[in-house]
Amino acid sequence: MKIWIMRHGEAGFNALTDSQRKLTEAGKRMAYQQGIYLGKQLNNEQNYLDKIIVSPYLRTQETWDEVEKGMQAVGFIPSFANVIETWEGITPSSSPEQVSDYLAFLESEGAKHVLLISHLPLVFDLVQHLTQYQQSVHFYPAVLAEIEWDGMIGKLLTVEKP
Repeated sequence: MKIWIMRHGEAGFNALTDSQRKLTEAGKRMAYQQGIYLGKQLNNEQNYLDKIIVSPYLRTQETWDEVEKGMQAVGFIPSFANVIETWEGITPSSSPEQVSDYLAFLESEGAKHVLLISHLPLVFDLVQHLTQYQQSVHFYPAVLAEIEWDGMIGKLLTVEKP
């Protein structure tokens, strides 16, 4: 299974709660760039996304919107209606063990390509967990890490910075 783990784009701090923080204009551009990168990669490999999992926080939802626009800009235009999922299980303080259990379930259901858009510290912890603490990524805003995971151990393939 290929898993792309992405941190949301740069977000501002003008919100009443953490979950209501919005992307900055720079954050939107970063996410759009990453959508272009991922769309090109999927097109080149003739792949698709079986599942897109996004945190319910506003900045991750906005990140997905921009990623989708970037993917569409390079001609990657499948319908995401049946594969997108907003999940409370990938908010900042969520458990990487719980996420990997869900990924294992998705793999058992036939999923081969999954995009996950979340937050620090979860994205950092999840990469470490999936690679059995052999690899880590510095997740600046909108960084996208690609992992090949066999259900037990993962290997970090690429890290794309906007």
